[in-house]
Amino acid sequence: MNKKISLGMAVSIAAIVAAFAVVITYTAAIRVFDSRMSSVTERQNMYEVLSEIDMTVRQNYCGDISENYLQRNISQGYVLGLDDAYSAYLSADEYQLAVNESLGYTFGLGMDVDRSTEGYILVNVVYKGSPADKAGIKAGDTIVTVEGKDVLTVGYDKAISLIGEASPKVSVVTSRSGKKSAYELTRSKFETKSVSHRITGESIGVIKIYEFNAKTPEQFNSALNKLRNQNVTGLIIDLRDNGGNNYQYACEILDTLLPAGKLMSVTGKDGNSSIKYTSDTQFIDLPMEVLINEGTDGAAELFAAVMMNYGSAESIGTKTAGHDTVQELFQLSNGCAVRITTGRWSDDLGEMISEGRVVPQFEVGLTTYQKTNRYLLSDESDPQLQTALDRINATIAARKEAQAQEEVTPTDSTTAAAKKTEKATTNAKKG
Repeated sequence: MNKKISLGMAVSIAAIVAAFAVVITYTAAIRVFDSRMSSVTERQNMYEVLSEIDMTVRQNYCGDISENYLQRNISQGYVLGLDDAYSAYLSADEYQLAVNESLGYTFGLGMDVDRSTEGYILVNVVYKGSPADKAGIKAGDTIVTVEGKDVLTVGYDKAISLIGEASPKVSVVTSRSGKKSAYELTRSKFETKSVSHRITGESIGVIKIYEFNAKTPEQFNSALNKLRNQNVTGLIIDLRDNGGNNYQYACEILDTLLPAGKLMSVTGKDGNSSIKYTSDTQFIDLPMEVLINEGTDGAAELFAAVMMNYGSAESIGTKTAGHDTVQELFQLSNGCAVRITTGRWSDDLGEMISEGRVVPQFEVGLTTYQKTNRYLLSDESDPQLQTALDRINATIAARKEAQAQEEVTPTDSTTAAAKKTEKATTNAKKG
């Protein structure tokens, strides 16, 4: 039996519901207002304290005040207050340098160095087209004096500082096989060579990626095509000491290598996750291994983790740097800029990530000597590369065995076709 509600009762219920909704909305609005007012109050207090410091200093400080220097350090101090190692305040020149680096250009001498076992400056890498390359400095050279000062006398760290302080020209003396050579290098802008390639073993291609910038995908594709034209049977991608840089360009290369799917998702300030980059259906069907170490950073870490996640490559080496956040550059009205963390990438890679670091499937370390001289190691004396070769050769052998097994064991369609032919032959004979 249906019960009818009177018009008056319906109006009363509607009024109660409306009042309840107003109360909830009002309460929520009050909470938001209080939160915002609290934030406004805190900011107001910060500005007042800063103003008080400024007034006190200007009234009592006996030295000269450089307004530009003061403003720069106040701005730097604000960003430092975020307590985020990846956020930074950049001057106009530093901002332009960062933009150029992202586009694939570097301003400097073009050398990657480390401390040699004797305490000198060991040249690990000389970038093609750089001032150091044009001067004739080679990987493996040892810098023994900087600006006329002996490296051992002033110390490694001070010698590195001297190189940075001397601008735009710096004088160095190098030693190569006991022979010393003097150079005067001038810092300049040059295109970054971020990819190199070669063949090792019988027919395994090795592609070394130093960083990810706007020119890296093109350089990678060129290297990959050259290796495939030489009929390589496997591919080793070396991401050791890759500083990362731009996630977009790392994902462009991943798109070339991997089948259709998600490449990178980012969780932003609001806690919501969104897919930022995906790959299409085309991919490279070669056995692949990825080399990583503690210098593999940011976009390079994402690259390795995604390759593992797709099952397209194994990783070999040591745990990576642990940079699983995304930074963006925001230019300010005065030409300077701030680089701030805006999100965290790929929160769904599971056991491949531990405390933000990529965990290699095959952990292979290097000795102290091997770490210092890693760029000078031969393929045979590089245990991480040798492990990658062993794994790829094992995969190639397994594929060949599986293919041979398929050829020996006919498929259902092959068997059916054979039976059909046999029946046709029998009927023909009967006819």
